[in-house]
Amino acid sequence: MSDRSENIEHPGIIDRIEGKRVWVSIQPQSACGNCHSKSYCGMAEVAEKIVEVQPPAPGTTLEKDQHVIISLKKSLGYRALFLGYLLPFVILLLSLIILISITGNEALSALTAIMLMVPYYLILYINRDKIKASFRFFIKQ
Repeated sequence: MSDRSENIEHPGIIDRIEGKRVWVSIQPQSACGNCHSKSYCGMAEVAEKIVEVQPPAPGTTLEKDQHVIISLKKSLGYRALFLGYLLPFVILLLSLIILISITGNEALSALTAIMLMVPYYLILYINRDKIKASFRFFIKQ
């Protein structure tokens, strides 16, 4: 497979550099409308996004306002889709079906199923640093 098909890539401009931390501003391009990965990266919905990226190898010089290409493994895009959309949907749907079959009360079951999303997203929030560490953008050379 080629490198392009294994990664989601976006052009960006270095917004700021603080020590070994680099932030890149990325804007959706008109090509996002036709990109098969747009639903995974969410770039089509925002005007501008600033992401922290891993700096390139030592010895590479980066400057503010420098144009770069940032890259994220496509598998991480699928993981984000799973954690943000698919898993909560499955939890919601299964809990709704189970609760309706147990209680017979649709309103109570729907309310309880929705309330189960609170601990799910709370768990995601508590583990945000661990999750963030696994979603690393890289500057492509």
